[in-house]
Amino acid sequence: LKPCWLKSHSRGGWQRIQHEAAAMSFSYSPSFFQHFPKYHAPHLKPGQEHVDPLDTLKPQCLVHCSSWLSEYNQCVTRISMRTDGKGDCKGQFEELTMCQDHCIAHEIFGHMK
Repeated sequence: LKPCWLKSHSRGGWQRIQHEAAAMSFSYSPSFFQHFPKYHAPHLKPGQEHVDPLDTLKPQCLVHCSSWLSEYNQCVTRISMRTDGKGDCKGQFEELTMCQDHCIAHEIFGHMK
């Protein structure tokens, strides 16, 4: 029992009462989500490892985007030869990754089960 003060309407003042502290409806603990169960894909047999299709598609799509890759590599060479430290290859890298993402988007759903 914990003591607390409560305003009394009938007496017009404060009255000290004893009451039980209510238990919280959930546990407040910093240990939420500490244990993550291992995910087992339903189409895999026990002991069989999941192979990410992106690991196979990225190199294939990089070959498809070889023109953007060569442009990016040329830019990196140009920038690395500069002595003033200015310039970057963000635009060429963005074009390369957009080409690769576009290729992957067309191929990835063929690998879904």
